[in-house]
Amino acid sequence: MTKNALIGLLTAIFLASPAASQTDTAPPVALVIPEVPGDEIPLETAGPAVPDTEQWNRVIGQVWVRNVTRPSLYRIAPKNGRDNGRAVIIVPGGGYSFVSIESEGFWVGERLAAQGYTAFVLKYRPRATPGDPGAFMTRLLAEWSGQSNDEDFDYPPAVDDLAAAVSLVHGKSEEWGLAEDRLGVIGFSAGAHSAIRLLEAREEASLVQNLALIYPPVEQDIAMKPRPDLFMAIAIDDFLFHEGILDLAGDWHESGGSVEFHLYAGGSHGFGMRPQGTTSDLWIEQYLAWLDLRGAAVGAAVQAD
Repeated sequence: MTKNALIGLLTAIFLASPAASQTDTAPPVALVIPEVPGDEIPLETAGPAVPDTEQWNRVIGQVWVRNVTRPSLYRIAPKNGRDNGRAVIIVPGGGYSFVSIESEGFWVGERLAAQGYTAFVLKYRPRATPGDPGAFMTRLLAEWSGQSNDEDFDYPPAVDDLAAAVSLVHGKSEEWGLAEDRLGVIGFSAGAHSAIRLLEAREEASLVQNLALIYPPVEQDIAMKPRPDLFMAIAIDDFLFHEGILDLAGDWHESGGSVEFHLYAGGSHGFGMRPQGTTSDLWIEQYLAWLDLRGAAVGAAVQAD
């Protein structure tokens, strides 16, 4: 992802909020850790001796967590006795400056759980940011205005955390009553970028049966075959759509991979679970329908064997 793309990502999030019309420099509101759904399960990628420095903030109407040094998974159990034995790991976005833990994390997990899925929201390690909320916002504004010199978007610690999460969920599938061959991953923006890097370079990718990329920052082919079943969603007014997103979907299809691709007429970048008044609001229902069909297909194949 280029520097200009990262600036566009942050600008799109800011401009999508009513708060943008009130002030351009309002600092985020510092929070104690809010009540979160599910049990928190530590990941061991950082080690127990690392100091805990994470900060929770409410920014333009959303809850973000940043300066995470101890990654973890939040396990959200199925609701209303609808357990279908399938798991999905959710990887929020945030440009690797923060984790959009609410709109692209907990709210997605709760919707999946209501449909019978066991959801795992990944709180991964993003890049370090200033501890002071005002300084944090100043840094983001510098990125919006193009004053940042950071051209390298990759952040391997986040990919390490995702790989650890996949390994943990797969390894505990029997204990948690999950089918080993039904594990899915859904990533948003930077989270989708981490999922792509997992596919390209990590052996844990072989444990993933289905993948969803929601407004992914992708400009190139993914060097992985065979590929998991793919669901993709993006809005045509998302700046990332103009950086080669159809190339990825086309290449995936041409390689023999299964692809479901939704291109919305509006919604911009970062819509997540926040209503936009566009057809992009329907993405979660379409994703769940796709997931249900994937599970039915796998189940039918197992019975046929």
